[in-house]
Amino acid sequence: MKRSRRRFLRLLAAGSAAAAAAPLAAVTPAAPVARGAKRAPAPAARDAGKPGAGRAVPPVMAEEIRKQKANVEQALKAVRDYRLPPGSEPAFVFAPLQARKPERGS
Repeated sequence: MKRSRRRFLRLLAAGSAAAAAAPLAAVTPAAPVARGAKRAPAPAARDAGKPGAGRAVPPVMAEEIRKQKANVEQALKAVRDYRLPPGSEPAFVFAPLQARKPERGS
């Protein structure tokens, strides 16, 4: 069965639209709050400062994240502790480009 590029792009657009609309279909409107009543904070906002808030991370992934954070910290320490000799050239010099003139339409 021969498929055209146009049909492929149409299916791709339809699939993208369906994927984008799927979360919207799951959202239900909130119940109205009576005047003067205090609303409870959202669970994400309420637990944001607590350690372990959010989804549970598998131990293997948590260990890998810890290793990567340690490696980044070690690399940053090495870069920050490196001393340049006095009077050395900077790594780069900022030289702004002139703005292009807008093209005139015909």
